[in-house]
Amino acid sequence: MSALTLWNNMTRREQRIIIKLFGGGSLHGDSMNETINLMRLGLISENGLTPVGLEVFIAAFKAQRDIRQAEVAA
Repeated sequence: MSALTLWNNMTRREQRIIIKLFGGGSLHGDSMNETINLMRLGLISENGLTPVGLEVFIAAFKAQRDIRQAEVAA
């Protein structure tokens, strides 16, 4: 499964956790269900984003950037 497909299959709450961790935030106050699911997927650990989690975030970020650039060019 590609990183972008994984991102697209995540719930909005799971995506927010990934975004928050990328920005240096913590898991404090997040739902255990989403946190456990992200850990099972190997995207996060107790220490924050894993390399796979970072790859998923970067793929989503680049896809969003490309969409915005295409909209501006249109």
